[in-house]
This record gives sequence, C-alpha cells and structure tokens, in this order.
Amino acid sequence: MLNLWQTSLFLTGAFSLLGMQAAWGQTPDGHRGAQILVQSATPTSEIILVTGVKANPTDKGLEIVLQTNKGEQLQITNSSTGNNFIADIANAQLRLANGDGFAFRSEKPLAGITEITVTNFNANTVRVTVVGEKSLPTVELFDSDEGLIFGVTTSATATQPEEPASQTPQEQPAAQQDESIELVVTGEQDGYRVPDATTGSRLDIPLLETPASIGVITEEFIEDKAPRRVEDLAPYTSGVTAGNIGQGGLFTDFQIRGFSTGSQVYVNGLRDNYRSLIRDFANIERLEILKGFSSLLYGTGSPGGVVNFITKKPQATPSYKFSADIGSFNFYRTEVDLTGPLTDDKNLLYRLNLALQDADDFVDNVEDNRIFVAPSLTFLTGGGGSLTVEGEYYRQDKDFNTGAKFFDGQIFYDRSYTDPRNSQIYNHYRIAAYLDQPISKQWSVNLSGQYFNTQREANPIFVALGFEGDTLTRFYRTIFDDYYQYNLRGEIRGNFNIGSSEHKLLTGFEYNKYRSRFNGVNAGFFGSIDVVNPSFDVPIPTGLTNRSVDFSDSDWGVYIQDFVKIGQFRLLAGLRYGGFDSVTGSADNFVSPSIGLVYSLTDSASIYASFSQSTEPQFGLLSDGNAPEARKATQYEVGAKVNLLNDRLTITTALFNLKQTNIAETDPSNPDFNILVGDIRSQGFELDIQGKITENFSLIAAYTFLDSEITKSVVPGQAGNRPINSPQHSVGLYGKYEFTGGSLKGLSLGTGLVYVDERQGDNENTFELPGYVRVDLGAAYKVNNLTFRLGIENLFDTRYAAGSNNRANITQGSPFAVTGSVSVEF
Repeated sequence: MLNLWQTSLFLTGAFSLLGMQAAWGQTPDGHRGAQILVQSATPTSEIILVTGVKANPTDKGLEIVLQTNKGEQLQITNSSTGNNFIADIANAQLRLANGDGFAFRSEKPLAGITEITVTNFNANTVRVTVVGEKSLPTVELFDSDEGLIFGVTTSATATQPEEPASQTPQEQPAAQQDESIELVVTGEQDGYRVPDATTGSRLDIPLLETPASIGVITEEFIEDKAPRRVEDLAPYTSGVTAGNIGQGGLFTDFQIRGFSTGSQVYVNGLRDNYRSLIRDFANIERLEILKGFSSLLYGTGSPGGVVNFITKKPQATPSYKFSADIGSFNFYRTEVDLTGPLTDDKNLLYRLNLALQDADDFVDNVEDNRIFVAPSLTFLTGGGGSLTVEGEYYRQDKDFNTGAKFFDGQIFYDRSYTDPRNSQIYNHYRIAAYLDQPISKQWSVNLSGQYFNTQREANPIFVALGFEGDTLTRFYRTIFDDYYQYNLRGEIRGNFNIGSSEHKLLTGFEYNKYRSRFNGVNAGFFGSIDVVNPSFDVPIPTGLTNRSVDFSDSDWGVYIQDFVKIGQFRLLAGLRYGGFDSVTGSADNFVSPSIGLVYSLTDSASIYASFSQSTEPQFGLLSDGNAPEARKATQYEVGAKVNLLNDRLTITTALFNLKQTNIAETDPSNPDFNILVGDIRSQGFELDIQGKITENFSLIAAYTFLDSEITKSVVPGQAGNRPINSPQHSVGLYGKYEFTGGSLKGLSLGTGLVYVDERQGDNENTFELPGYVRVDLGAAYKVNNLTFRLGIENLFDTRYAAGSNNRANITQGSPFAVTGSVSVEF
C-alpha cells in the first residue's frame, strides 16, 4: 500500500499532467490534525449531506470548509478550465438542517481570487469552483473532524498573506485566526430559479445547455403564492395560461402555446390521471413545464408541452413541519410534513405528507373537501443508488361546478347555476416506485412504475349544455366510474467520450395502460332553468335505465437520445418509435424525431434552435363508423438564455412556430360522432425572468405574444378564426422583498400582477372573454421556527373569466379573498 509521501507524489503528478495547480497533503502547522484525503476506490452507499459551508482565513490565504461528519467517504473528481479550479463531489448534496438546499458564494474573498462558489450541480453532485483573477489558483484538499477542507492560495497571498477582502480586520493574535468566519449566509435557497431540471432531457444537463424552453415553479414560489388552485400558477410561466379548467371543475387544464395539455400531465415523469383529478399540493415540491420538444421522451400527447409535478422526497436530516390555514369562503386547511432517517446508518429514509381541507367555493352550492395522505420511503441501495417507493390516498368531495354563462351579450358572474343536489366524490389510490442504480462509474439503470385507481361517484349532476331562448338546457346524469392506470418505464444512461466529443446517452422504453369501467344513467335534455333567475325546483327523474361501458387504451414507445458536447456546441438529438391502441379511437404506430442545437456564447449565455414532431391519438368515431386518424404536429423553435448577476438571475427568450393537423372535434349537430375540423397554427414569442435582482429582492416574470389561428376547417366560418382560450398577450409578475436586518428582519412582502388579453370563448368566435388585470399581495414573517403568512387574492375584486368550454360553461376567476396561515418547523 502506498505510504503518505508516495500517495501525495502520485496525486500531485497526476494533477500536473492535467495542467492543474492543485495539491493534497497535510497543512504545515498541522491545522485541525488534517490528514491526506484519498478518493475511495469503493463507492459509498449513500449521498453524503453537507450541512454548512464556512470560510476561514489562514496565514497563506483561505480555507473553505464543507461541514459533514463523513468527509472521508466523499468521491471527488477535479478539473480545470482557464483560471477555474473545479471539484465535483459525486456523492454529496448541500442541505441545511431543515432539509432545504442552499448555495455558497463569495465574491473577491482573497487577493487574486475573483469568486468561490459551492452549489448543488445536480441531484447528487456538489460542485466547488474557485476562480482565479489572473491565473489558476493553488488548491489543497484536507480532511478533518469538521469535514472536507479546500485550502486556497494564490501567487499574491503566497508572498503577502491577507485576510478575505470581505472581512473586517480583527485585532487578535495570529494564533487565534483559526476561528471560523462566515463570509456569506449559508442558508441561501434556490429561490425562484433553479440551474437545472430533468423534465427536458432526463439527464444531468444545465438549463443553459438544454435546447428547449423549460419553466420551473419552485417550492419557494409555491409557498409564497400559496395557491388554492393549480391553475393559479399558470400565468407565471410564459406560453402558459389556464384552459377551460375542466368541464365542471373535473380536472385542471393548462393551455400551453395555444394547446390544451390534455394527457400531458405527469408526476415524476409518469403520466398522471388527466381525466378526473385535481392534484393536491401537499406533497409537491415544484412544477417543471416543458414547452414543445416533448414527444421524444413523453410519446403521444399535446404538442404544446408537458406539465411535470415533482414530489417531495425523503431527506436524511430530520424535519417536522405543521401548518394551518384559514381564509375566505370558509376555507380551512391543515398540513403535516414529516421526514428523516429510520435507521442509524441513514440508509432508510421516510417522508409523510398529510392534508385535511374543508372549504366552500366562491360559487354557491360548491364545496371542495379533501383528505390527502402520502407516505414515501427511500432505500439507499449502495454504490450511490436509491429506491424510492411512494403512495397516495386522496379523497375529494368536489361538487360539480357548471360555471358562469354568456347570454345576451354578457357574462353572468353573479349567478350560481350549480344545482345544490350536485354531488361528486373521488377516491384515489396511487403507488409508485423509482429505482436509480449506478452499475459502473459511467452507466446507470433507472426503472420506474406506478399503478393507480380513481373511483368517481357523481350522483346526481346536472350538466349545462346550451340555450333555448332565455332558458339554459341541462343534461341529467349519474356516474360511477372506476379508472385504472399502469405505467412502466425503464432507461439506461451512460457517459462516455468519442475523440474530443463528450456524450450523455439515454435509451429507454415505456408502456402505459388505461382502463375505465363506467356505469350510470343519462336522462337527456332535462330540467331547463331561467338564465337570469335560476331556480332548481325540478324533481330528479326516476326509473331511468342504467348503462355500462368499458373503455381501454394503451400506448408504448422505445427511444434513444444523445447529448453531445463538442467545444462550445451542444447537440441533443433522438428518435422515438411507438404506437397506441384504443377501443374507442384509432390505432397506429409512429416515429417522432427531435433535434436541438445549443451554442454556448460564454459560461453564462447561450443560443439554441430545435425541431420536433409529435403524434396525438384521437378518440370517438366519425359518422362513417371509422375512427379519426391521429393528429400530427411539427414545431420549430429558436431561443436564447443568459444568467446574470453571478447566476442569481436567468433570462430565457424563445420564438416558436407550431402547427397541428387533422384535428377532430365533437360534431355540434350530432354529439354522438366526431368531425374532422382541420388545422391550427400557433406561433409567438416568450420571455421569462427568474431569480434575484439583489440578495433581498426576488422576481419571477413571464410575457407571451401568441399568434394562433385555425388555418383549415370543414366547419363553415371557422377557417381564419382564433382558437378557444388563446390570448394574444399575457403577463405574469411576482416580486418579493425580504428584510434581512434591523427591526424588520424576518419579514417578506410580495406583490403579484396577472394580465390576460381578450380570448375567444369558442372556435366559432361567436363570443369573447374580456381581458383582465388581477393584483395579488402576500406577506410572511419568520421568527425562530414559526412562520406567519397572509395572502390577498384579487385585491381589487376584478370579475373575470379564467377560461371557457362554451357559452354555457365559463370558468370564473376567484374574487377578492384573504387567507392566513401559521406554520411551525423543527
């Protein structure tokens, strides 16, 4: 076995071959009993948590201390580029004691050093970067009881030792300068921006190098905004607005680049129940929204993009959080979030999320009561791998909301058309498993799957259909729906080089199966009510005939994707071959290609271009008895991304052109059949700004210009029209200022503004939804482990339509509402 001197000589020689000025060894004064740190030959079986970062001045320069009690298990890979020293710790994660992530940054801490940063490079890698002002700095690595130490020196400090520039000189003997001095606050969270997201590529690729526009709604923004409804977050990502919110409030619909998300809603990359479920936020960490460019990894679906909910995962650091909310319209809600290790070696972690809600809607005769339980376990399987199993039980008593009506040239916001006898109860069960297992230093296997069952009992409901004179025609029905879904996905990922090119390869397959057993009765047109003065005294019919229908469909796909890095170019390209089959629609096989190219202008700026094609199956029958062929779509996109203010702020712009053909819709003259409507073209410009303007001021901003048109239609008068729910201009702004000193320390104030342009209420363009401006306010005060929040929605009580399905089904936006909450965390 090599002795200490031989090991040091070997490592120093290896680093010299890489052109690096780095050394490993023992400090001359034996500081903190440091000893040589050698990278372990056997990978550790867990992700090591780094719970703090400190900076200490030394007589030679500066020490950066990564605080962990398992420093000897860290796996470190070193490299350099220009004046940058980079160390990647491949089995570590920055986490505060409360489980939050953070980043460390210090500007000009030392003569000859421009910047030092310590960040979470991805889900299991910590990156340490030391930037020299004129030359590559010398970095020594040591191990101590406190953690891993990076000793930083430069030619300037080697001849004239200095304390960090950001520190006030201390009147102490030199012997006492080993005391810890923190250069920055070590609790900086990700805030409103993140450097990477896996939804676009399922690889560890920074957003700056991904040839697609991806919006991320972070955990901090969700906490600040505290939305009662998922669609309240839509305006804060460009290209995204609320759709028709599901007929009767059955589900949440996002409109992305003019197209309904439909089936393109996912949980951790597996398809969610898009038909009849409003997702609860109790176990949601963030939303990632991929616009366009989604067919390669996500198969059949809407060409507009993908909404991916990322759930909260078990953490190794214990944390216990309890919160209670109370607000307008009899809104009461309680949440519990518990996490931590179950074993002493922290190889088994747990998380438990609970939520109870009792709430009325702002629409009369509508309630939204919930019970939500979501346990999860993570097993650390060795070699840096993990297996996470999560479950959900979700009961929702959500009354059917028939919405506002457009009649006689106006929208009747102040009427309730929801029959008080309406009743809907959902029982949702879900279990999912995710295995991520390295099989070598370059290759890993990822397997995931889920099963869920959603049972819906709607008895009775009255569905608004249209108008006959000044009366609203309704349709009486009962529904007993048992919906099953299975999803399986397997992937192999690998990193390798070919010549001067670096590759990240992804190959995979997926299979999705859906089945619904439907029982119920339809009474046809029944119980019409006056539009201006609605009354619900019509008796419920009896003696109706029950009908039972089984639906089933499935789809599958195999795909390959390669991310290639050559100099300043990044290429992300792939191909998917798949198929789908349905007893109520078409069956077909298809090929979906995608290709995107990124050019890195600098380390903080890039431009990109992409091309993709997608396929979306259609359901129902044409009048000739045949199923409609699948919709096809093609998208072209160019864009630019830049990180500013030392990577605190990210700006993304995109220009896109998207066209979908062969669109079928329900025949208005014969609802039992579909008709081929035609083609839609959607093009526009998007701008997103996310991050921090200063250390105290956070901002999220989104602007969209959308030019959408029905270019071809067999329906008379539709060609040339604007599609339903597609505003030409939309804006979402939210700013938050945090007080970090003085008597107001712990207080944060937020203001949000949403503007949505006029929209067409149907594809025939027979009526228009007015544009609107909504202003929201938020405030929070944190003291010790308590947080008090106050949210004001729609400050000026603007009456507006959030979306439309037709004249008889218009979703109202929430009026003025106040919500207060208190939470405690240990």
